[in-house]
Amino acid sequence: MKQSSPVAAAGDAQDVMCKRKGYMQINNKKNTVFILGAGFSKCADLPVQAEFSSLLTSSEFDTEIDKVITRAIKEFLEDVFGWKDTREIPSLEDIFTFIDLSAGSGHHLGIKYTPKLLRALRRMLIYRTFQIIDHRFKRSEDIEKLLKYYAKDICSFIVMNWDIVLEKHLQTTDYKKINYITPSYDWNNYKRGDSEEGTKICKMHGSSNWVYCENCKTLFYLLDENLSLHKKVGLVKSDFRLFDEKFTDKHFDESLGITPSEKECKICNNAVASHIATFSYRKSFRTAAYPAIWSEAENILANSTKWIFIGYSLPEADFELKHLIKNAELRFKHKRIEHDIDVVIYNDNSTEKIFEKFFGRENVNIIQGGLSDYVSNL
Repeated sequence: MKQSSPVAAAGDAQDVMCKRKGYMQINNKKNTVFILGAGFSKCADLPVQAEFSSLLTSSEFDTEIDKVITRAIKEFLEDVFGWKDTREIPSLEDIFTFIDLSAGSGHHLGIKYTPKLLRALRRMLIYRTFQIIDHRFKRSEDIEKLLKYYAKDICSFIVMNWDIVLEKHLQTTDYKKINYITPSYDWNNYKRGDSEEGTKICKMHGSSNWVYCENCKTLFYLLDENLSLHKKVGLVKSDFRLFDEKFTDKHFDESLGITPSEKECKICNNAVASHIATFSYRKSFRTAAYPAIWSEAENILANSTKWIFIGYSLPEADFELKHLIKNAELRFKHKRIEHDIDVVIYNDNSTEKIFEKFFGRENVNIIQGGLSDYVSNL
């Protein structure tokens, strides 16, 4: 059976796939897929999810709009979780799950938090998360070494993170074109972001550099900028009046520093929105861009025999993704096509046990020294 290449141009009859030295190959190039979690972005100085919570209420975000968002988040944490300033903030999974379950079903979360208020709070939380992602970034030599070493292979990426650490590093190496799988357009020049010859990147939970038009169903992106944050697409004028009655329309417009037309869809002029799946036990991957991305991610995994997990722990909340990975692993097992699996983590024995139970101890190669250790031995 002819298997489609993750990067081959449609209809190209010249690509020949074969099995050599344990790898499926296209024109003698190894087919490698990277599965990237928060630990990968940590190499570029971004906070991991456990660190995000403490930054949600940070005083370093100090504009008038930021202060309203911070007060709204603090009030919610106090009302719902009994949180105090000196205490540890609940996990993002718990925060978003309670909001998503109530708002999505049209129910209150207590008498105070109506679905309308919860949806406003959700938008503010996403915006604050994008601020945190954007605030801390530095280029990683280890990531650059990794990408340069594997540039000789056919590489694809399955990314769990909202950030654009991968994209920023790809732009300075040998991966010039990007394929986001789903039909998408560069915000500035309308170039397609699903170019067949581009490096495939499956952003499984969406991305901070995406904005989406709910009217004409168009996805836009910028490769080097957190588009959702810089266009302030998650900030809605009416939301701020819910939390601060003194925050007038004029005050909002002046504080925002961006005109409504600057965040309009380039095609139909509708207001665009962010397009992400939240840190939640109730994610939805059945809308807009996600079905195509998830389907292609499974195909990429199934048709690659070199899997490299970096900074990803197979968390329980990602049960749908774990099912996808297992499906891909078993798809061609009856043809004796095995997957060579590397797992790159940092001093994390519990994650090592999770992977060994998920794949079998003999089938996975654990690297406990982090990305630095991994690239130093390539």
